[in-house]
Amino acid sequence: MKLNGIRVLDFSRHMAGPLVSCIMADHGADVIKIEPPAGDPTRQGSPRHPDQPFGCSYTALNRGKRSIALDLKNTEDLDKALSLIRQADVLIEAFSPGVADRLGIGHAAAAGLNPNLVYCSITAFGQSGPLKSVAGHDPVIQAAAGTLPRDESGAPVFPAVSLAAFAGAYAALSGILMALYAARAGHGGDYLDLSLHDVALTARPTTALQMLTSPGDPVHDFGAGIAMLQPYRTADEAWLLLGGNELPQARRLFTALGREDLIGAAAGPAGARQPAVRAFLSAEFRTRTLKQWMAWCNEHAIHASPVLELDQALTHEHAAAREMVVHDALGLPHLASPLRFGTQPARPSLAAAALNEHASAWDEWR
Repeated sequence: MKLNGIRVLDFSRHMAGPLVSCIMADHGADVIKIEPPAGDPTRQGSPRHPDQPFGCSYTALNRGKRSIALDLKNTEDLDKALSLIRQADVLIEAFSPGVADRLGIGHAAAAGLNPNLVYCSITAFGQSGPLKSVAGHDPVIQAAAGTLPRDESGAPVFPAVSLAAFAGAYAALSGILMALYAARAGHGGDYLDLSLHDVALTARPTTALQMLTSPGDPVHDFGAGIAMLQPYRTADEAWLLLGGNELPQARRLFTALGREDLIGAAAGPAGARQPAVRAFLSAEFRTRTLKQWMAWCNEHAIHASPVLELDQALTHEHAAAREMVVHDALGLPHLASPLRFGTQPARPSLAAAALNEHASAWDEWR
């Protein structure tokens, strides 16, 4: 696999850091998860199956890793951690700024022991700036980054997806792999200050650039109120989403519906002309079932999709064809890696280690 031979120490918890090391483990890295003596708190989550030993959050994000429990305030345990750092290629931590230094495993100490180490700190708001000490999970970060979804009235909505943590994990992975490439080329290790807030700020690059160049223009809120970028309820109480408002899309849709007079308004920006288009489409989509409309949209090359619940998406025939759900030895389901290589594909170990199951692993790296 692509990352065979890469040694990763993961001191992180929650989502972003564990997801990074999980992806690396799926692709062959030897990942040791360092846990406090009481274990990662997500171990205590409620399993959804009697044969599942840990909570879903822990299982999903920590498969394929080894577990060592260390109390970093204990001198002997800290020495073990430092021994591992000397032999590691990558260290991931998600402590609040300054905590890793106080524990004795900060970047300066780690780089002194291992100048080729790639050290990644993942925090909500980064290691600098007035918000650096602010703690918060994903919704707090999104609220501060302007990425919370909003309803039709403009009121913010609690997000269904942990955008900052998920995108932050892949950003961290990209940075780590860049730094590993440079280290293997003889340029030494590096330090990555990964702020989830920074990542969230870049999640809408086109809109962000528009707002920076001409702030305050309401058309910059991409998609808000645009009739051809909305969900519509069908005759069978399902939902269909229109997903493209380019002029060719508008021309095909409204010509087929016999309302060529609405083409210009539908393909235009958000504004006073959109409500009439939305009202027409709302009434029109109520006349047929979702299945009938999807067949019609496919026939007319209209960008549209059923709005699925997550369980429906996971069991969809397309997900099955892509083998996005795999099963462990007990028959329990897991998500596959979305990174599909033609050679050396992921071969994830789907088991999550018991707390301190690999207590002697620190000696193996010496």
